[in-house]
Amino acid sequence: MTSMEMNAVDEMRQLARKTVALARAAANVLDDVIQVDDDESRARLEDLAHLLGAAEDAAQATVEAGVQLAVDACNNCHRQDA
Repeated sequence: MTSMEMNAVDEMRQLARKTVALARAAANVLDDVIQVDDDESRARLEDLAHLLGAAEDAAQATVEAGVQLAVDACNNCHRQDA
């Protein structure tokens, strides 16, 4: 595996770890029932929405890194075959 591929794998691993951490944080927020009767409750709900949005972004970045890794690996295979 080339250094570029290793960097892509490392990036995927870091993004996956971020996704797990964000998901755990969201799960911790969900463990407490959120009542939206006041400003504090609304703020907690908004915090949850931000956490979930960040988790989605991290997961999407992981997918994109995986696609790039696959493309790079495929290109390397074609170069080696030539």
